[in-house]
Amino acid sequence: WFITTGFHELDDIINGWAKGEEFVVFFARTGQGKSWVLTKSLCHAWSLGYRVGYISPEMSAVKIGYRFDTALRNFSNTALLRGKPVENYPNYIEMLKQNEKPFVVATPREFGNKVTVSKLRTFVQENKLDILGVDGITYLSDERHKRGDNKTTSLTNISEDLSSLSLELSIPILVVIQSNRNGVRQEGESGTPELEDIRDSDGVAQNATKVIALRQSGAGLEFGIKKNRDGATNGKLTYFWDIDKGIFSYIPAEDDSAPEEVKQEKISEARKTFNDGASVF
Repeated sequence: WFITTGFHELDDIINGWAKGEEFVVFFARTGQGKSWVLTKSLCHAWSLGYRVGYISPEMSAVKIGYRFDTALRNFSNTALLRGKPVENYPNYIEMLKQNEKPFVVATPREFGNKVTVSKLRTFVQENKLDILGVDGITYLSDERHKRGDNKTTSLTNISEDLSSLSLELSIPILVVIQSNRNGVRQEGESGTPELEDIRDSDGVAQNATKVIALRQSGAGLEFGIKKNRDGATNGKLTYFWDIDKGIFSYIPAEDDSAPEEVKQEKISEARKTFNDGASVF
């Protein structure tokens, strides 16, 4: 019934992305890692054998491809972007050819520079996709726009249409949106942005089945589960994030929402690593 997220501890809380009606929103301020989290989750779905679509309004398909490589096999993203030699990369490329399931990346150019929900429906159907990610819901055009409608109304319409599309096609749809300035936490403050911090629209959160806020802090990359229509909300998880290698390592903490046995398992692993003479994070 679910596609796992690629984050085991998150799956323990929300089960994963439902294959039926599922409209997921990731939100954070600029540069906090929301696009990387989206890429990581979609790459994980592809590795499980699902057909994946990725709409990239800002980055080229080539750059998304390099992020895919980093998220999937932890190649240095810096090395890939700079054209430096990467060990085992040729063998990895050959391995990719063996997987017949597509990971389709599309930019606004493929949609005539106007991405609408109707065009996304055609995109999903033509490629027989099992899951779709949109790296920026604000780049979509509102097909129900009327003269005088503001940005808030348009985003509400778009989110309603995406939610309906998920139900119609029985696939999870994951989108990214920025939080507003109120979502910025000052140094020393704890916590991820709240639902009211989603930029330009309350309707986006209202139409979502799951809303996850992200924030980088001294402790790591914090996940805040702000909405979970089918389960508990206000959960928290923290990951150490190696940005260059695309590695997310769960950091157990007393106030997070992972099951106690998961925390203890990670703590035991950390102690063993420390006793073996290696650093943990």
